[in-house]
Amino acid sequence: MEEAIALLKEVEINRGIALLAVLGFGVFAMLQVFKHMKNGFGVFNVRITGIVIVATLASIIAVLNPSAESAAIGILGAIVGYLFGYGAPADAPKSGNGSESQQQNGPNN
Repeated sequence: MEEAIALLKEVEINRGIALLAVLGFGVFAMLQVFKHMKNGFGVFNVRITGIVIVATLASIIAVLNPSAESAAIGILGAIVGYLFGYGAPADAPKSGNGSESQQQNGPNN
């Protein structure tokens, strides 16, 4: 019985350390976002701030409740999908006349 109690205390200590690590990384990430941010909250600044906050909170949920780990992984997967899917729409017309390559290489090349 004493071994089980010692094991539970060790698990709680490890969970506390993991929680502090997640919070520390979240605060560090937010400081870096604010450090590199231009004046004001534009669309991109709000998006990146929201992503950092949601990712930090999802990681905290995973640390505090290991049975909800799959939910936290789902949230993080949605964030990654958003980041990789961000850009031009898939059905945007692509110019095939090569004018972009001419602009990059110059008219004399």
